[in-house]
Amino acid sequence: MHIRGVDDVRHFLREERKRRGLTQSQLADLTATSQKWVSDFERGRVDPPMSIVLKVLVLLGVTITFSPAAVSASDPSDAGSEF
Repeated sequence: MHIRGVDDVRHFLREERKRRGLTQSQLADLTATSQKWVSDFERGRVDPPMSIVLKVLVLLGVTITFSPAAVSASDPSDAGSEF
């Protein structure tokens, strides 16, 4: 999956949580946050610190691979990302 912004991360983590059969409360317990925070994050009401995002990804067993993307001068959408 290509992550282009925070909303992609929200969607991915929500779907992965559900795929693994975890409730928001269970994920909150695993990450030392609250169910409300998980809900607010998934709905786009709060932006997470990178440390929590990485902790959630590790706890869900997600592997992250970074690779440079080709940037086209003619395509402004490739000019950067939200991160």
